[in-house]
Amino acid sequence: MKKISLILGALLAVGTVAQAKEEVVAPVVEEILIVEPVVEKAFRPSGYVGLEYKAYGKTEGHGDKIGFNPLEEDKWNKGQNNYSRLQTTFGIQVTENFKLDGRIRDYNDLERNDETKYENKKHGTDTRLRGYYKHNDMFTSRIEYRDTEKNEERYEYQLRYNAYTNEGGLVDKVILAPKVARRVKPNHRYYYNRLGVDAYLTGNLPLGLTWENNYYLNYDMHNSDIINLANNKKKDKEFNLEVELYLRRSFALYETEKSHLNLDLEVGYDPYKFNQYKRILDINTDGSVSTYKRTYELRSLIDLGYTYSLTENVDIKTGVGAEYRNWDITEESRAKDWRWQPFAYAAMNVKF
Repeated sequence: MKKISLILGALLAVGTVAQAKEEVVAPVVEEILIVEPVVEKAFRPSGYVGLEYKAYGKTEGHGDKIGFNPLEEDKWNKGQNNYSRLQTTFGIQVTENFKLDGRIRDYNDLERNDETKYENKKHGTDTRLRGYYKHNDMFTSRIEYRDTEKNEERYEYQLRYNAYTNEGGLVDKVILAPKVARRVKPNHRYYYNRLGVDAYLTGNLPLGLTWENNYYLNYDMHNSDIINLANNKKKDKEFNLEVELYLRRSFALYETEKSHLNLDLEVGYDPYKFNQYKRILDINTDGSVSTYKRTYELRSLIDLGYTYSLTENVDIKTGVGAEYRNWDITEESRAKDWRWQPFAYAAMNVKF
């Protein structure tokens, strides 16, 4: 009996120990989640500087002898043949909402021998400076100053309204911009003020085509009667509209990690001009007057360019091309005589 009691006691003790082992709870390890604070990158000014040298050749047919007079020549694109353009561009994002950009073009005649003779030659400096202030995602103010190679100073303010955005769409951007401007020729004591509105539209078409369509509606108020009309009267105020329309296509002919060879094509109106009043075009042999109200220049552009990236921020580019345009006869009813003008260029662009 004692043995049985001892055996039962031992079994009970072993069972109790086993049950105790089964009921042991593993220690709970708490996971500590470390949340690192999000540090926003501080704004840093950025921008670019570009330098381009471009040489324009002789317009097709310019200077060719005509008729029996050895001194009589064709004058296609008069004053804009065999010249060069040194262009400097820059842009700076000064703050998150304010940026500046500029363009300086220095023109030089490649045939001029006498520095005092500039008649009918492309020469001088064209400077354009712009400042942009972004009020919000919809509105941006733009101020522009320009001093052209013809010594005309231009001042303009635009309030640009981003009316529509759909990146990659048939219409991907529409910008409307009411404006006020003033143009002055200090040497001639001539100026005029301008009120108007611009519209800028861009988009995409099948087959890799892109398009651009711009409208410039102006009401010009001159300080003297300068608009010669067909009825022998003059006006100092007038509405006018300029329209630009371009189709573009770029073909990648060769591409590596650092170099690109592209063929760029462009065709379009540059620009189409509509005037409120008729101008005198010609006085005919019978004494009648030929008039016009609309003019246009329709051009094609072909550009073969090679770009090489020296570093992530430095690109160099070189290329050749030609432009086909009705340089001289632009009146709507008689526009004709399209001529080629070749060009070549070398450029460098540095980002910072």
